Amino acid sequence: MKLKIEGIEAAIFDMDGVITQTARQHEKAWKQLFDVYLNTRKDEFSPFNHNDYLTYVDGKPRYDGVASFLKSRGIELPHGDQSDSPDKETVCGLGNKKNAHFLKIIETEGAEVYPDTITQIEKWKANGLKIGVISSSKNARLILEKAGVLHLFDTRVDGQVSAELGLKGKPEPDIFTEAANRLNTSANKTIIFEDAESGVKAGQSGGFRFVVGIRRSGGKAGMLRHGAHWVIRNFDEISISDNKSKAPSFSEELPSALDEKKQIFMQFQQKKPALFFDYDGTLTPIVSQPEDAVLAENMRQAIVELAEKYPVAVVSGRDLRDIQQLVNLDNLIYAGSHGFHIEGPNSLYLENEEAQAVLPLMDQLEQQLQKEIANEIPGSKIDRKKFAIAVHYRNVDESMVDAIKSKVQQVVDEHENLKLGTGKRILEIKPAIDWHKGKAVYWLLDKLNLPVDNTIPVYFGDDVTDEDAFRAIIDDGISILVGKHDQPTAAHYRLKDVDELEQFLKQLIQHR
Repeated sequence: MKLKIEGIEAAIFDMDGVITQTARQHEKAWKQLFDVYLNTRKDEFSPFNHNDYLTYVDGKPRYDGVASFLKSRGIELPHGDQSDSPDKETVCGLGNKKNAHFLKIIETEGAEVYPDTITQIEKWKANGLKIGVISSSKNARLILEKAGVLHLFDTRVDGQVSAELGLKGKPEPDIFTEAANRLNTSANKTIIFEDAESGVKAGQSGGFRFVVGIRRSGGKAGMLRHGAHWVIRNFDEISISDNKSKAPSFSEELPSALDEKKQIFMQFQQKKPALFFDYDGTLTPIVSQPEDAVLAENMRQAIVELAEKYPVAVVSGRDLRDIQQLVNLDNLIYAGSHGFHIEGPNSLYLENEEAQAVLPLMDQLEQQLQKEIANEIPGSKIDRKKFAIAVHYRNVDESMVDAIKSKVQQVVDEHENLKLGTGKRILEIKPAIDWHKGKAVYWLLDKLNLPVDNTIPVYFGDDVTDEDAFRAIIDDGISILVGKHDQPTAAHYRLKDVDELEQFLKQLIQHR
């Protein structure tokens, strides 16, 4: 995938793990600290490990990292004072000892940079992009100087600045917001680059236009869950235009699933695929009237043949009974209402219990929206599903669209147990529950006894709601975007339209 960004004035980079290769040295210093300290507390203890580093200390201010990790091991210490001796048994004392370990490591090993990051920073800076660096470390200036790159940054907001100004650490966005202010730009015109989950969460909560996670190795799903728009392996995957007069926008060059079919099918020699399909815009083209979205006979036959070889599920935003009637194939699994309601062969069944508690409210709101929108705005339509209310505005005059969006948003804001979903010319009111198409995929894999050790989930979808599934399976499966939508995608591949999907499926059927 290649990302192309336009309309951006500034880029703000985290230091450790993005610019400098000091994340490894930080982890080494943390391990030296905690393994020795835990050994003084307990005869038997679990050593500090890489997952501890990522979960409890990565990207956080030093003392916050100490307290967070100790809490995970059931240890509470007095906070102490920043002037505490490294030998004092307080949060600050341990934090100061970690810093002493780190400085010694840096003095011995030096500070290396990531060449791909520096190459792009130099290019973007030459093209007029404002460049900022942030870090939770109070040693940031020293490290950047040792690495020979301090001159590249128009501003630096580090642990020392945060202490002076009283800025909250990640996952709060204060450090990014301060950097943007110093660059004299807005969050909407700024792109963030982060390698810590706490950092991408900070960028997302700060309202920055683009938040890019850097994961040079390992899984990407965690960063996507915490708010990254994309996760890249290196900076060769992204370009930023020097045209800053445009509104911020992006484009993505995804490889064609048809062109890469050989590589995709090779993965099926190691793991058996389980196939998941959205319906509207994926198995059938988008149409003006939802009831007219009929499955073409050629596509129906392809699904029948695939279901003889592989597990096949249709995962749709439509009501379960609606999607069952439209597809009308008995040996498939059906997940309606974005996975809140599931049925399949051999008594497979799920009806989300939390969501059922919201049904009386949905009944009430359906009548309200029918009266205030469908009866008042020509072309609008209210589609009640068991666990959602869809407000369609595909056939509404453009001058009335904002009024519909405002009204639906007002309804959702009035009820804390509801959330708003969006799609192609559709708004959906859903229960505010941590459940979506991606969760439904993993629920099905579990119930079908299809562990990812020997199964590869393959998800085909066209809409923003399918991104939940794309993000969920990014490390375990294959996601294929059919067509396009106007939001960033976590898909691995693209197919142009339903016709290309049919071609791809026919070749999959023929594959041995």
